[in-house]
Amino acid sequence: MPVIETVRAPIEASSVGLVLAAETILCAPAERRGNAGVPAGDAEFERSHVDMPALGRLMLGAVNTDDRTLTAPDAEGALDLLAAAVGEGPVPLIVALAGQGSTARPGALACLSQASGVAIVRGIDGTGGGEAGARGHADEDLDSAPDPDAAAAIIAAELSAAEHPAGVVGTIPLPDAAAPAEQQDRARALIRSAAAAARAAGVALVLAPAADPWAVAPAPTDVRERFADLAPALADVDAAGLDRSRVILTGTAGLIASERGHGVDLESLDALLDLGPAICFDDLGRIPNVRTVVSDHDIAIAILRAAERGTASRIMLSSGIRNKHRLTAFGGNGLEFAATQFLPYLRMLGADDALVSAVGGGNAARMLARTTLEGAAQ
Repeated sequence: MPVIETVRAPIEASSVGLVLAAETILCAPAERRGNAGVPAGDAEFERSHVDMPALGRLMLGAVNTDDRTLTAPDAEGALDLLAAAVGEGPVPLIVALAGQGSTARPGALACLSQASGVAIVRGIDGTGGGEAGARGHADEDLDSAPDPDAAAAIIAAELSAAEHPAGVVGTIPLPDAAAPAEQQDRARALIRSAAAAARAAGVALVLAPAADPWAVAPAPTDVRERFADLAPALADVDAAGLDRSRVILTGTAGLIASERGHGVDLESLDALLDLGPAICFDDLGRIPNVRTVVSDHDIAIAILRAAERGTASRIMLSSGIRNKHRLTAFGGNGLEFAATQFLPYLRMLGADDALVSAVGGGNAARMLARTTLEGAAQ
């Protein structure tokens, strides 16, 4: 029977219902170095607490430390609301990825899982996790990048930990095609090491564009530039012997955003799916504003397009919440958005039960199940 490794205990993949495949749960921004060099008004806003009058600026991406900090009480409240929205039945599951602002510790995730009844799969990115992981991904200096061999050792140890083991590798940043060659080489070496560790443990690998985790919206760029970072990364996955079907790519909306400034470029979507990895629409539930490029409606249309092409089995969902203002308690749509709003909307647009079930959790549960080295489910 295929099982998924959660922070508390392995669970049968067949028992899982809704899956949010790319969350953070606990996070905080990296500390600024020295004088930030910003106007006094902006500096004051950065130090203020999240409240109703601040929501407009926060939605447009204004920097605010409190907004970018999710504590254990914040996470517990969000998970409780998710559990209540899902109700009785299959277990809701969240993948808590490492890096990209995460400050989650294994024990803390286990406590949150036990208190809420939501299963949590822990990610490991090889930086050591928690606050160190947040700093490692935020820092663009070459010298601060994780050593591939050291990262591989950390990943292997955390995947086999006796207590609160990791159940997925990632997120691992894609190499930046515009970066210096030495930095690209090191990023690619990290991907090879991470992919090899994922293959050895029989778990999935999560890759993500190296982007600001608190960005308001993906910036559409030339299609060739979007895929320039992805092609070498997938080649490194192949070299490590990990099948591309075991790769989850996040940040998908930014990769397929239309260059017109709004909507999805369906040709880019097709090209991305044709490359073979699973893709996660990991930014559901943002309240639209003038900077919105890819809306939830656009994502729903993209999913229906993938279903027509027979590739919807590689799509999964998440909210990717890293800001207080996106939690229900602070006026946002919360972790429950996919269950209470997006999936019903997808059904209203014509999706059948099988498609809703697949993208709502079935695809992710299959991807998260541990496998043998040959790729057959245990």
